[in-house]
Amino acid sequence: MNVAREKMKVIAGGKGDDAGGSDGSGGGGFNAPGDWRAGLVRTNTGAVKGVSHNVMLILDNDPALKNLFWLDEFGNRIALDRLPPWSGGTRDEFTEVDALELSAWLGSPDRYTMAVGIDLVMQGVEAIARRKKRHTVREYLERLVWDGTPRVSRMFVDLFGASESEYALGAAPCMMVSAVSRILWQDPTQPSKGSKVDFMVVLEGGQGAGKTTSVLELFTAEWYAEATESPAHKDFYQTLRGRWAIEIGEMDSFSKADVSKVKQAITTRFDVYRPSYGRTARSFRRECVFVGTVNGDDYLRDATGARRFLPVTVGMIDIQAVVAARDQLWAEAVHLFKHGFEWWQLPPGAKREQDARFSEDVWIETIVRWLEGKAAASHYEHISMEERDKDGRVDECSVAELLGDCLRIDTARHDRTAQTRVGSIMRRLGWDKYRPVKRGERVWCYYRPQEEGRG
Repeated sequence: MNVAREKMKVIAGGKGDDAGGSDGSGGGGFNAPGDWRAGLVRTNTGAVKGVSHNVMLILDNDPALKNLFWLDEFGNRIALDRLPPWSGGTRDEFTEVDALELSAWLGSPDRYTMAVGIDLVMQGVEAIARRKKRHTVREYLERLVWDGTPRVSRMFVDLFGASESEYALGAAPCMMVSAVSRILWQDPTQPSKGSKVDFMVVLEGGQGAGKTTSVLELFTAEWYAEATESPAHKDFYQTLRGRWAIEIGEMDSFSKADVSKVKQAITTRFDVYRPSYGRTARSFRRECVFVGTVNGDDYLRDATGARRFLPVTVGMIDIQAVVAARDQLWAEAVHLFKHGFEWWQLPPGAKREQDARFSEDVWIETIVRWLEGKAAASHYEHISMEERDKDGRVDECSVAELLGDCLRIDTARHDRTAQTRVGSIMRRLGWDKYRPVKRGERVWCYYRPQEEGRG
């Protein structure tokens, strides 16, 4: 037999360049006995061909590359178990630059003299890495053993310096178990969707209280990040990958639009992006929670979205105690999650705490005074006596009457923005709206809550 022809033989049963099982045990010789190099596909001249079979075989068997790559499911990246054989690489992540380095490494005359494109190298490394999937946060949580001593409910009180209350005792388990659910909860029918967490704890405290450091230490520096952009900015979502906790700081400086975007970010259950090792964008389950930090207590600009935030006023946080208790706090949170704790049920008093942080609209005082019948008589010219009680308080009114009679705004400026603003104020005051037949018009009116009316 011709020597050149013999060199083309592949331990594959004649299946060509891509022969072999995807698990490395098929007929392709990925784990061939003896010298694995005998399984390399070569040209007529004996050169190693730059084909997928060879790339996989080398990655699977070359001592410098074997067991080097693994897929970090949490960070959605390909990581390395040790430093790579090429210069300049790190263990953190296999990037396109690393693919170029590996391509050059494979093509070196000292190794395989193999001409292989970057795309094929990237695909081969991804295929190998997928055989060694790891989820670092899940591994951490599942190896913890709770000692049976309750700590989570009192975390904000004992470690963060919050005043003891039913609300503070209920807010901590909501935050901790929701963070665990982001990692451990799974729906086989929707694998790309994370658990539903539609609230965010906001730590309120003075400068230097340790708010940021406490979040970092509780979730560990590796899995923590501070959002440097508002959620309204496109770069905000680039921060989320591979993070368990995202701190949103200085919320008191946010505009109403920013706060609205925070609400949207909180409730999202998946993110769409192109992983560094991939060619196309894909959906990935949301695995992070958000924690807000703020110095003041008047940062909620929109009353309708206030329920998304759980404010907790903290004192001087005992950082060392947080670090010391961290593993047991998470161990207990895992226990609570596995025993059905309903993290989505907000603690008693949540609405009261949320309302107290609402940054009041300057129109509120004028509207309240008018509704209580304390404005000038000329400001009630369109309100009939039957729409007021015996003390002169307004029991029923329309948006037009609020804008015109109460706020004295010209009719030409009764636009949708003004109407929405008034509607938000009335909802916050607890007034309901309906369309009364007696007015003979299809207009929306607000009426005083039953407990405040004439009975």
